[in-house]
Amino acid sequence: MKSPIYQIFGSENSLDVDLVFFVEEMPETILEKLIISKELSASIKSFFPEKEINANLAVCKNDHLVEVYKGTTDELNNALFYTYHFHEQKFENQITKLLVRDIDLKFLRCTRMILSFVSKTEYRVLVKKALKGNLDEKIQALETIDLNTITSFGKGNAKEDILKSIAFQLGQTIALSEGKELYTKNQIAASFPDLRKYLSREENVDLNDLQKWLSIFVELLKIRMLSMNNTSGHKYEDENDFNYAN
Repeated sequence: MKSPIYQIFGSENSLDVDLVFFVEEMPETILEKLIISKELSASIKSFFPEKEINANLAVCKNDHLVEVYKGTTDELNNALFYTYHFHEQKFENQITKLLVRDIDLKFLRCTRMILSFVSKTEYRVLVKKALKGNLDEKIQALETIDLNTITSFGKGNAKEDILKSIAFQLGQTIALSEGKELYTKNQIAASFPDLRKYLSREENVDLNDLQKWLSIFVELLKIRMLSMNNTSGHKYEDENDFNYAN
């Protein structure tokens, strides 16, 4: 197999290795994407013997991403650019053009991700119905959830890992609504100090601060929803003309 071009991104102190493999064309099916990402990960596993590789696939043209396997094109594009120098890289930065962020899409994805994180808890019936429903139903579900009442996030899901993911998404989304792009745990913790304990995976933490930011997120979402042109989980490349950020 030809040595793949890849780029590490994200938090400089991540426990895993988050990276993107650049492919000429995106595979058509989810199964094909999964198989290729696993094959490419295996081909470089010897470089990261003690870490788990979280691989993504992306198509890059004209120095910016035009399609991705997981996540959104604008977020991954800018994350690759901004966090390049936080890691020891084998290849030059493939991204030289920033994309204008789709803030509505970030709010919608954050909503779905948080609901998915609690889909195996005491709220599973409510959440599964909301995930199939419209944005109003998702908001109602978020308003109902009290993180302090959750005893387990499901078999195989470490509580600290889920809380870290929720804190990351909340901080990143709220910051973006304020015009700030944050792509690492340290950046989010600096802007939201009371999220640091969750981002650091501290054990036996009080969840009041996380619940507070969840409530703030919901209120921002309710306001933002009023001016959204699309309240479904659209794809960035289908809604935008790849406007470049300054």
